[in-house]
Amino acid sequence: MNLSIRQLQIFVHVYRAGNLTRAATQLGLTQSAVSLQLRQLEDVFGLRLFDRTTRAVHPTGAATEAVAAAEQILTAASGLTNHMRNLNDGSTGKVTFAASAGFASTFMPPILATFHKFNPGIDVVFYDVPAHHLVDRLLTTEAEFALGSVEGEVPDVSIEPILKGRLSAVGIDRGAFAAKKQIAWDDLAAFPTIAMRRETMIRINIDAALARFGKSFVPTYEVSLFNTALSMTAAGLGVSILPDYIVLPRQFPTLVAKPLVRPALDRQVSLIRVAGRSLSPAATRFVAQVRTEFSKLSKSKNK
Repeated sequence: MNLSIRQLQIFVHVYRAGNLTRAATQLGLTQSAVSLQLRQLEDVFGLRLFDRTTRAVHPTGAATEAVAAAEQILTAASGLTNHMRNLNDGSTGKVTFAASAGFASTFMPPILATFHKFNPGIDVVFYDVPAHHLVDRLLTTEAEFALGSVEGEVPDVSIEPILKGRLSAVGIDRGAFAAKKQIAWDDLAAFPTIAMRRETMIRINIDAALARFGKSFVPTYEVSLFNTALSMTAAGLGVSILPDYIVLPRQFPTLVAKPLVRPALDRQVSLIRVAGRSLSPAATRFVAQVRTEFSKLSKSKNK
């Protein structure tokens, strides 16, 4: 017969109460049930724990030796139960994820601030990496999920689009540029342009898509980070070629995104997970926060 937590609880209550009836009342059990559990516990230990009389029970030396250890076990079990309950309801825990550098520099600061405000007991660890390293970081670290843009299918990975955007020309919100509803790729020749470097995932996708339409794109400047492009545009150095969802008014209030057409190219942010792997309660809560923020962003774009 194996030792149970319930038996230890009964043992400690009887030891402290010095009376079977009183201990049974405290535990919400019958006296006979308490007595039976004590006998079973004595069988497990192979030792007598209490000398019984008609009026009281008297702990033996073995009981006195065992009670402190029993209380430590019960305290540890209670602590584990509370910890797992907190993990289950998401009030404590740890969430680890990877995010593409562009996503990390634009969306993550407000999302992290809101999440920490409402979930102060959850630790957050995230890796900001180039988009082409996103899946590798997901598969080779403790990250539970990744956020960013991934093209095509990836073995052993599920990709769920959670924010859809358009490749756009981003410029200062004034003059002739601000008056345009959309801009054709061929019309970009009228502007100095800023684009991501050729080795970046977004630029590779742009060049491949344009090639299918017999077009090419040679920017005036090439940079490695979205925020560098946006800062240069805000300084009047040119029009950036970026997804429209990157242009957040709180970061760059003077800029506006105009959809690029002929051809129109989509760009999306996805939730990337290892196929068949469940998210922890903390990660589930964080992903819910991301969905909420993206839903607000989508609604603001459609106004």
